[in-house]
Amino acid sequence: MNDVLDGPADTVMMGIVHGALRRDLARARLVLGEGPVAEPRRTALAEHLVWMMGFLHEHHEAEDTGLFPLALAKDPTLAGLVEEMDVEHAAIVGAMDAVTAAARSWTGRPGEQDRLTRTLESLEDVLLPHLAHEETVLMPRIAEVLTQREWLAWDQETNVKPKKPTQLAFEGHWLIDSATPDVRSKVVSLVPPVPRFVLVHLLGGPYRRRRAALWDDTAAA
Repeated sequence: MNDVLDGPADTVMMGIVHGALRRDLARARLVLGEGPVAEPRRTALAEHLVWMMGFLHEHHEAEDTGLFPLALAKDPTLAGLVEEMDVEHAAIVGAMDAVTAAARSWTGRPGEQDRLTRTLESLEDVLLPHLAHEETVLMPRIAEVLTQREWLAWDQETNVKPKKPTQLAFEGHWLIDSATPDVRSKVVSLVPPVPRFVLVHLLGGPYRRRRAALWDDTAAA
């Protein structure tokens, strides 16, 4: 076990998180592209997009305040690459804020749905290249610099401890939505057996209801 913990960091979860973001941005644009979205789906989709922007903000904050400083302390030669990530994160903030504002003001009036679609397209223009950059360039370096023990400690401190079990359950079910067996196994294996049973089998209702309200009977299903 110590050999694994003291070996290279396993950064696969970063790609899984990014994949969930890509998936639901694509789903949202599919639903918006089918024509005027009626209630109650309009409210569900608006709330979900606001939630996603909040999740993305927390995800980047965890990197900015925890992961990147930790990696830099181990290897100062990462400074240039981390600076690139900082610039990309800053460029994404405005696009996230625009999506949040458009989703919150979406009441069904003419032009509002088109505005929301445009903000999602603008977000993807800056977010998707960043996600690919982080996965293909930064994460391999992180795996070289950090141990699995250090990676898990960062993840627990910034992504797990601050959150309630219901929040973790919602996020976990969101991550494994439509996932391959390997991805599902990877996500659920991060949780100890007893809370794993509770999170997977007893606390999945809120996400399942959200998923049905969002995507059932649409092209995104």
